[in-house]
Amino acid sequence: MNPIWADEQGSLRGLGSSQLADPGTGRDRYLATLDEIRRSGRDRGFASFTFDIDADGSIVDIPDAVQRGQLPASRFAMPLHVIDDGVGEWRVGFEKAMLEIETGRVEKVVLARQVLVESGGPIEPSAIVSRLANANPGCYVFSVGGLVGASPELLVSLRRGRVSTLALAGTATDPEELGSAKISEEHRHVSASVTSALEPHMTGIDLTEQVIVPHGNMSHVGTRIAGPAVPGTTVADILADLHPTAAVAGYPSSAALDLIREVEPASRGRYAGPVGWMDSEGDGVFAIALRCGQIDGKRITLYSGGGLVAGSEESAELHETELKLAPMMEALGQR
Repeated sequence: MNPIWADEQGSLRGLGSSQLADPGTGRDRYLATLDEIRRSGRDRGFASFTFDIDADGSIVDIPDAVQRGQLPASRFAMPLHVIDDGVGEWRVGFEKAMLEIETGRVEKVVLARQVLVESGGPIEPSAIVSRLANANPGCYVFSVGGLVGASPELLVSLRRGRVSTLALAGTATDPEELGSAKISEEHRHVSASVTSALEPHMTGIDLTEQVIVPHGNMSHVGTRIAGPAVPGTTVADILADLHPTAAVAGYPSSAALDLIREVEPASRGRYAGPVGWMDSEGDGVFAIALRCGQIDGKRITLYSGGGLVAGSEESAELHETELKLAPMMEALGQR
């Protein structure tokens, strides 16, 4: 399956054969991706990186050509059933995570839930992408290496010397609830971490704007940040400093990452990692891989998560994971 990316600028589809590469691990994987694209002699590559920078499994897909235009029509109409809803493992992780918050080890940690779904036959990524794009306007829709989804969160865009991002943290079904102390605390960490990571790559910040971002039955608190890039900056340079944000890991970052490795039952893979494209000039657009699933033949693992801070309630947080699973469940014909 050739890669697909769609956002407010339109859709991009890889055509022909692809050069596939593994960019490795660590901070250098982003520059390694840019080097692979430049060595290929092709203009643009698509990439999906693991959440954990020390984990294997990142993918760079460099197609023969890239076409702008319509997404493929949906053809997916196959019954699926949930093999494992992930609730039991999530509840165990929630209890452990809240204990660590109480002890002061972390102020915030993002806990993910995994749901395993099986089909009667191979799952077609392009059909899911088409449904996601139609049902989730304003999102960043992607299919790279079997990871498909529709993310509301822009990690970073670097185009023609201008950097922008949309940092999200704080979710509610009622927009009036987005002013709660818990959500304000969540968002404060995310906004601060993103601003700190971007500042070395910008000559100044000329836009800082807090917005409410609707997505399906949910609304999120977002902060838009934008400004001119330091000359010579590439999107690979920015990704190395920006990921992971507090929106997908927690705060303090290193302690939150350690806790995630301890309490989550399986690796996140490329869920909550950067996904997008970059060109040979070093420009690119990357979202955080949210509201997504990883296809493996007849099976797909769906992911959702939420930020936990002091005072988080189990029932409310579990309900939030259900809401965040909804876009993929609907694309799979389950709701």
